[in-house]
Amino acid sequence: MQNLYPNEKIENQPVVVRKIEKKIGQNDKGYYHLQISSGIKNYDAKIWNDSPDIAEKIVPGCFAYISGVAKDFKGTLQIHINKIEKIDNPSQELINKVIPSCYLNSEQIEKELFEIIDTIKNEKIKQLLNNIFTNENIKTSFLKKAAGAEIHHAYIGGLAQHTIEVARIVINFTQIFPYVNYDIAVASALLHDIGKIIELSDFPENKYTTRGKLIGHINIGIEILNSFITKIQDFPQALRYELEHCILSHHGTLEMGSPVLPMTLEAIAVHNADKASAEINAFHLAIERDAGTDAWTDYNPTYKRAIKKSINI
Repeated sequence: MQNLYPNEKIENQPVVVRKIEKKIGQNDKGYYHLQISSGIKNYDAKIWNDSPDIAEKIVPGCFAYISGVAKDFKGTLQIHINKIEKIDNPSQELINKVIPSCYLNSEQIEKELFEIIDTIKNEKIKQLLNNIFTNENIKTSFLKKAAGAEIHHAYIGGLAQHTIEVARIVINFTQIFPYVNYDIAVASALLHDIGKIIELSDFPENKYTTRGKLIGHINIGIEILNSFITKIQDFPQALRYELEHCILSHHGTLEMGSPVLPMTLEAIAVHNADKASAEINAFHLAIERDAGTDAWTDYNPTYKRAIKKSINI
């Protein structure tokens, strides 16, 4: 269901129901407004009846088969559903088909992750990174979680992809700006979002957990960092401060959620790499998700603009 066209019929298409809401139309009759997704695409959908059975069975996060027709509504594709059936026990094959995922597989990402760790010269930092990323619980979550609930890298493997992108950018920064400490900057790039393994729930839900809402991934990341540092004998305190600072400041401003501003070369490098990866991917994701029929996305409330879709030239 990646390339629908107006008036195209849909038969028993598996989707994830992201949202469902009962509304009252201008004719005073009830209907359901849904947001559904198939792969990377998100669609608005309508069910033009208010059967209570629908609300009882179809809930956010569930898988369902839908049948209906795609309609052009003010330049955007909207799916009119005439039949919806909840999938109670979806197979792994179906889940893989419907859930959005990273274009790189986990084996590729894991291989590159440890190749980057091997470039670290400081043995204490290298030991720290290896201890964290070989921990089975951390590694499993790191490779399957998203980096965001909606805006950027919001798909399976997104956290790992984003982390590798930030590390690649930081590595390039150290080549352009050789006075940036490679080991601290690269290690911080790999660890800056590690708290998201707890901040976000698994797919298909991919929502902020209670702890994620109350504590946030930055503070959770510091907890994870220090829990592993304490297990390494004679880990330098000054080095711990440098790594902590890069994680704490990577959002760049107090308004964006950083407890402190970047105050080291390595921190400002990690912040700018994080910002570049997140925003470029967010633009790409907005384009890929868009169900419109013209050359521009709908107005994007996060970036306060429409985004022009890519063209081949």
